[in-house]
Amino acid sequence: MARLSIERRLLITTGCVFLIIGTVLALTVGAYARRAADEAFDRVLTASALSIADTVGIEEGAVTVDIPYSAFAILGTSRLNRVFYRVTAPDGSLVTGSPILALDIPLIQNGTLQLHDSVYRGEPVRIASVQRYRADTVTGTGGWIGVMVAETREARQELAGQLTVNGMLPAIAVALLAGGLILVSVRSAFSPLRLIESNLRARRPSDLGRIDTNVPAEVSALVSALNEFMDRLGSVLDGVKRVTADAAHQLRTPLAAIQAQAEVGLEEAEDAQVRRRLSRIHHNAREAGLLANMLLSDATTMHRLETQDREVVDFGDAVTGALEMLRAESTYAGLIRSLVLEVPQSPVPVLAEPVVLREMVRNVIENAFIHAAGATHVHLSTAQGRAVLQVMDRGPGIPDIAKAKVFQRFARVDTGHPGTGLGLAIARDIAVAFGGAISIADRDGGGLVVEVVLPLADKGGRA
Repeated sequence: MARLSIERRLLITTGCVFLIIGTVLALTVGAYARRAADEAFDRVLTASALSIADTVGIEEGAVTVDIPYSAFAILGTSRLNRVFYRVTAPDGSLVTGSPILALDIPLIQNGTLQLHDSVYRGEPVRIASVQRYRADTVTGTGGWIGVMVAETREARQELAGQLTVNGMLPAIAVALLAGGLILVSVRSAFSPLRLIESNLRARRPSDLGRIDTNVPAEVSALVSALNEFMDRLGSVLDGVKRVTADAAHQLRTPLAAIQAQAEVGLEEAEDAQVRRRLSRIHHNAREAGLLANMLLSDATTMHRLETQDREVVDFGDAVTGALEMLRAESTYAGLIRSLVLEVPQSPVPVLAEPVVLREMVRNVIENAFIHAAGATHVHLSTAQGRAVLQVMDRGPGIPDIAKAKVFQRFARVDTGHPGTGLGLAIARDIAVAFGGAISIADRDGGGLVVEVVLPLADKGGRA
């Protein structure tokens, strides 16, 4: 399950609170709107019922009613409503109007006006009911005459809807404004954290410098803790590097002596068993010597990457310098002679540290020498604003499943060959530190291609 950021949690919580408040506000406004619409239409409905009630009478035993035009004229102002009425005699019989209107409403003979909600022919209606006592003008007997006027609720619902919308529009506008302000505030509050993140992501892997960024007081404690942690981590790593470099430096001389003594012993020994033992000693001493050289190279390279400024250097000079270093080592004398070198006549400027860049090229070429017995082809070119160095060999190659591991430290594909598993890992760190990349691929016809790509430097010294 994906983890939600604090920023997103705050926004979701704020949105939920707004939704709950908005729902409660909409229900409240809707209730008030319906009540206001009922009060407005009830006044007209009761006025109509009372005007009809004022015209009823009893003459010679018959109920008379003269429905005034104004009684329905007011109700008819809304074309949505339909109006019904019923007038009943004292004995409950129908005098005029609908015979089935308000049959479920009890008749209260006290002259007060009553309002009821009911259903007429399947539609909800509002009914005003009133009773009037009238005496016969001839006989003197009297009774209660009932008057009921009903109207459907379409106009009430329309008015209630308009009142609800008009009441909610300001609230929606305020909510949108508040939501926008909250969004801006939350993003602004987390901007110092994003600034710290971008600062850390933009750093080189070996950069453990302090974070020097102005941040609010609430974040300064976090920055102080990170700086203290980096100081401690940098101190520990510096100690490890010093120990590693010192140990590698101290081991190189005795290992070279052991290797030389083993070579002399191999030349003088006649017994086959002694020669096998001396051969193993020579092999192990050479492996240990290579490892000591790589560890010393790693420590030196990382130190220069951290302390030395970048400058515009010629990539071709770095390739030539690396080959001169390898030529000075008698182990690779034969391989150097068979090497094919293609370097442009014009400079190939890249922004790098010259010693470290030469060390990266040396490691890549030496890796080809160690793992491929045939001729090695070194080709430097430029394309699309980039410098491309290709080191191609005719060795056994690397299986596709193992290609991803060759840049891991101490990862060796074939333990039967000499090597330390550090050369390409160091080259990868250097290429990344200079803003480039390194990759490997199969070579056409067999073998392997190690390709280093670095951005070309412009005239202003920018990569």
